[in-house]
Amino acid sequence: MKLSSQDIVSKQGLELLAKLFESSGEGIMIFSTTGSIEMVNPRAQEMFGYNEGELIGLKVENLVPKRVQHKHKQYRDDYVKKPEPRRMGIGRDLSGLRKDDSSFPLEISLSYIEHKNQKMVVAFITDISIRKENERKLEEQRQKLKEYTSELERKVKDRTSELEHLNLGLESQIQERKLAEDALKESLTDLKQAEREILKSLEKEKELGELKSRFVSMASHEFRTPLTTVLSSANLIAKYTESDQQKAREKHIERIRKSVQNLTSILNDFLSLEKLESGSQSVENLEINPRELIDDLIDEMGHNLKNNQEIKVEGKASTIHTDPHILRNILINLLSNAIKYSADGTFITVVLNSKDGLCIQVKDQGIGIPKEEQKRLFQRFFRAGNATNIQGTGLGLNIVQKYVQLINGEIFFESEEGKGSTFTLKLPQN
Repeated sequence: MKLSSQDIVSKQGLELLAKLFESSGEGIMIFSTTGSIEMVNPRAQEMFGYNEGELIGLKVENLVPKRVQHKHKQYRDDYVKKPEPRRMGIGRDLSGLRKDDSSFPLEISLSYIEHKNQKMVVAFITDISIRKENERKLEEQRQKLKEYTSELERKVKDRTSELEHLNLGLESQIQERKLAEDALKESLTDLKQAEREILKSLEKEKELGELKSRFVSMASHEFRTPLTTVLSSANLIAKYTESDQQKAREKHIERIRKSVQNLTSILNDFLSLEKLESGSQSVENLEINPRELIDDLIDEMGHNLKNNQEIKVEGKASTIHTDPHILRNILINLLSNAIKYSADGTFITVVLNSKDGLCIQVKDQGIGIPKEEQKRLFQRFFRAGNATNIQGTGLGLNIVQKYVQLINGEIFFESEEGKGSTFTLKLPQN
C-alpha cells in the first residue's frame, strides 16, 4: 500500500498555515534566489496596490524605488550567499514602490526556507506610514514648543526690563510679573506633558513593532524543524510500498503528526497574542462545570501523552460563572507544559477545590524551573536554561497570565529543579 503526502499531513495543520498566511496583518512575500516573486499574501498585494496574481513572476526590484533599483540586485545576491533571519536595511530608511509609482515607508524582516533543494527567501513587510507621520507631528510639536518657549521668555524678559526701568515697586506690577512667570511655567508643563504622551505613544508602537519582528524571526526558525521533518518523513513513506513495511510507515506518520502539532501550537500562540495585544479578545460569562471541562481536555489530549504518562484528577469543584473558552486555553497550556517537560512514566495530577471560588492545581514530576530564573517565567519569549533543547516559543505562560487577568483570576507556582512544578489557578465564583 502506497500512501500519499496528502493522506498524511494534518488537514487542520495545513488550514492553520493557510489562515496565518492569508489573514496576517503583515505583508508576506516568498521569492526565488533570482528575485522572482513566487507567493504573496493579500496584505502585501494591498500595500503595493496590485490585484490578485499580478505580482507573481515579477522581479522584486519592481517594488523598489527606481533610484535604488540598480543597487538592490547586489543586496539580494549578498543575502542569498549568506542567508539568515534578520532585519533589512538597518540604519537606513526603506521605501516601497506601489503600482501607481507612489512610494511609502516600510520595514522588512528577511528569513529563508529550503523547498525541493532550493532556497526561497521570505520577506515580512510592515507599512510604517503611520509611525513616520507621528514622528513628523512630534518634530512639529517640538519646534512649536521651542518657538513658544522663546516667545514667552522674550515677553517675560521684556516685561521684566520695563518694570526695572520704570522702577515700579508697586505690588500689583510685581504680582503681574509673577503671574506671567506662572503662566510660562504652566504652559511649559502642558507642552512637556503633551510631548511625553506623544513619545509614550511612539515608544509603545515601536515596542509592538519589535515584538512582531522578534516573533516573526522566532516563528520562522521554529517552523523550519517540523516542516523539514514532515518533508523528509513524507519522502521516506513514499519508498515503503511493501505490506511488511507498515511498522516503518507508522513510525514516520507519528513523526509527521507530532510535527503538525508543534506547528499548530506555534500558530495558536501567534493568534492568541495578536488578539490579546490588539484588545479584541472578548470575555463571556457562562456557567460551567470545571470537572467536566477537565475530563474532556484529558480525553482530547490523551494522544499527546508520552509513554506510560498518566493524568490523574483529585478533588471536586462546584459550577462557576466564567469564560469557558479562556479557561480551556489556560488549562490546555498548563497541561501541555506538564506533559512536555515531564519524562516517560510520570504522573500529572490535577487537584480541584471550591474554597473561596475555584482553585485548580496542575502538578508534574518534570524538570522543574531553576530558582534564579523563576522571577522571569511570565515574561515574553523567556525560556529557562534547562529547557532550551525542548521545542517552544516562550510565549505560552505570558499568554496564560494575560488570560487569567481577563477573567479576574490569579496564577502562581512553586517549582524545584529536577523534581517538578505546581501551577495554581484561582478564579472568583462569578
